[in-house]
Formats: sequence, C-alpha cells, structure tokens
Amino acid sequence: MIRLDGKVVLVTGGTAAAGFGLATARLARDLGADVAISGRRADRGRKAAADLGPDVLFVPADVTVEGEVQALMAAVVKRFGRLDALVNNAGVIRRFPVMEEDVAGWEDLMAINLRGVFLCCKHALPHLVAARGAIVNISSVLAHRSQQGRSAAYDASKAGVEALTRSIATRYGPDGVRANAVAPGFIRTDLNRDVWGSWSAEQHAAFLEHYPLRRLGTPEDVARAVIFLASDAAQWITGVSLMVDGGRSAA
Repeated sequence: MIRLDGKVVLVTGGTAAAGFGLATARLARDLGADVAISGRRADRGRKAAADLGPDVLFVPADVTVEGEVQALMAAVVKRFGRLDALVNNAGVIRRFPVMEEDVAGWEDLMAINLRGVFLCCKHALPHLVAARGAIVNISSVLAHRSQQGRSAAYDASKAGVEALTRSIATRYGPDGVRANAVAPGFIRTDLNRDVWGSWSAEQHAAFLEHYPLRRLGTPEDVARAVIFLASDAAQWITGVSLMVDGGRSAA
C-alpha cells in the first residue's frame, strides 16, 4: 500500500471544490503527508485548507508571478522543513480555434498553464533535489489528441507542459528528481462545467459510448494516478505522461 508518511506535498490550484487539486491534496493527507495548497483566491483557499484539516497549509499565490512563486516555496519549506513532491495543477481553459483566438487570451492562458508550471518547477527544484523528490504536472489528453482544434491555446499549452516535463526528467534525473505528467480525459470539474452542465441524459449517454469503461472519470481517479507517480512506488518512472482517460485514447 502506498504511504506518504514524512513527505511534504505541495499542490498548486488546490482549492477548487470539484477539482483535481483538492482531491489530490485530500488523498495525500489521508496517506500521511504534510500538505500545502495554493491558489489565487484567498477565501476559497482558506476554506479548502480548513476543510482538509488544521495542519494543511494554504498559501495564496499567482503562479504567473515569479515573486509569488518564490514566496510560496519559501513558505512551504519554512512550515514543514522540506518539499518532497510538487503537483502542478493550476490551469485554465479557453475553447477557441486558431482563427478565433486573440493574442491576449492566448498569452493569458499560456502564462497560467505553461509559464506557471515552469516557475513552480524552477523554484521548487532546489528543494526537490535536496529531498530527491518528484514533480507531477497535470497535462491533458488534448496534448495528444485535439478535439477538432476547438481549444488551440489549451492544447498547445498542455503539449508544452509535457515537453517541459521530459526536459526536467532528463536533466535532473541524475540528481534524484523524477518528473512525470498525468493526462486526464474529460472529467466533470468546474473547469469544464460549460460543456457538461448543459447535457441532457441522452447526450451524456452518447458521450460515454466513446469510453471503453463506459463512465466519466472523477477527480479522485486523477488524484490516485498523481499520488502514485509522486510516491516511492514509482521510483523508476520518470519522463512519462500517464493517460487517465477511461480508455478513450485507445478507442
């Protein structure tokens, strides 16, 4: 059985009630880790941390701002003395094909989804090298398989996340750091409520026909994959992207 006793886990974007991040933070806590979460909204972050338990640390941070990322890492290490696993979960989505996307929207999404991952990795790595720790970046199946090009910036950002993950894995593997990505399929989170929120029962059933397991995933399905890759159970796994999509990519 996987345990995280004595480990310190930081989850960015860990405050949304129906998101991957909070589910991952909850599972890490249940498996014995000391947990820190971050997010831009202090009110939501304080509530999430309180719900998780009195020992969970919330640090408000915008991952696109280098100074705030540096302060985030410093706060985690000051509180817990180390950092063993970084889960880069903070992200946004836009659903525009290339000809309909604008520069401001593109750059805003890239700042959060890609630059934020870079900054968090950059400033976590000294601590992860010291701990011989792990990075798990949240990607998407859309890094591999676009849905008719409807979300160009998002797809490109997640492909960038996976390339960055491989680069870190190869450069810092000799230092004992592992870096992997998890690529979820479609999961009913707040991030994509604009899609599933309007489905009829018939549309939902038709959507499930694309999935060999005949159900949508849950945030907990993603959290279990993340925690596996962050744990010592995955000591010889680095530089990979693990599809967590109910078999959709194989269909």
